[in-house]
Amino acid sequence: MKSNRKMISALFMIGLTLFIISNFIDQSEGEWVEKNEFVLGTFSQIRVYAPTEADGEAIIRKAFDRVHEIEKRMSPNIENSQVHQINHLANEAFTEVTEDTLEVIQTGIDYYELTDGLFHIGLGSLINIWGIGTEEPYVPKQSEIDKLLEALDINAILIENSSVMIQNKDMALDLGGIAKGYAVDESVRILKEEGIQSGFINFGGDVYALGKKPDKTPWNVGIREPIIESGGLLGRVPADNLSVVTSGDYERYFIEDDTIFHHIIDPRTGFPSESDLKSVTVISETSMDGDVYSTALFIMELSQGLSFVESVPGVEAVFVNHKKEIYLSSGLKNGGFELMNEDYTLID
Repeated sequence: MKSNRKMISALFMIGLTLFIISNFIDQSEGEWVEKNEFVLGTFSQIRVYAPTEADGEAIIRKAFDRVHEIEKRMSPNIENSQVHQINHLANEAFTEVTEDTLEVIQTGIDYYELTDGLFHIGLGSLINIWGIGTEEPYVPKQSEIDKLLEALDINAILIENSSVMIQNKDMALDLGGIAKGYAVDESVRILKEEGIQSGFINFGGDVYALGKKPDKTPWNVGIREPIIESGGLLGRVPADNLSVVTSGDYERYFIEDDTIFHHIIDPRTGFPSESDLKSVTVISETSMDGDVYSTALFIMELSQGLSFVESVPGVEAVFVNHKKEIYLSSGLKNGGFELMNEDYTLID
């Protein structure tokens, strides 16, 4: 039952949360090849325009093999993964990690500084106690939250050469907010190295549009309406070698006593974020940027988020608040976003 529910949720995410809108064109010069796998806890899809079907299948297989490798190293839920070992040996011993795991951890620490602490890779203990997305979600007592917040210190993540240790047993790493973006970026790297010039990747809503469509027009990436169980479309953005990632309060949640508890934890409070936003979509050159900034911008209030995104080169964003108002960063205001839902208002 648990795995079935996860699969249904993942299919819903990839099918509705953020999807490619495209009119496919004449395929006489190549073949569209598509493969789907359940990895990184979500339904994942890679589609490429390749010289032959066999070429496409081999290239996609290489990309997915790399994604599975990343998952086995960085998932906190896989026993004996590098991150699992770091958490298990917290305040006891260093764990030697591979170059890619070290890179993601160090990058996560760097993003903490860039987002004024709103993106935090040390939220593992808080994520675990809430259990959002599991069979047994739980609303913690304030005293339980306070204990974990006291341990939430980015400086407790120690790195010595290629080894990592957390200096507090009440804190744990969870790279879920960045590792999926890293996996998308690695897949893009492999596709490009193998000569793929057109295609897209969708890992549970983390989308990367590779190149243009074969007819030389940009992809159009649709953004889902940020309403629980809605399949409606909010709008779309043109994309060419760009990542499009959305964070929202409708993605993973549970309801208790008529209160919705979503999965985006505010590291300042230990509770799901209570900002004035329903969703934030980030358009950027890398999916790691998209993962991190969509999370941080969602936790910020709208006014702070609008100001913040203007200070980050190469990053644009679509903000949706609880009043069904849409706000765009400056780079999207002249044709960078098309509204496709009359229930929402685009604010200049």
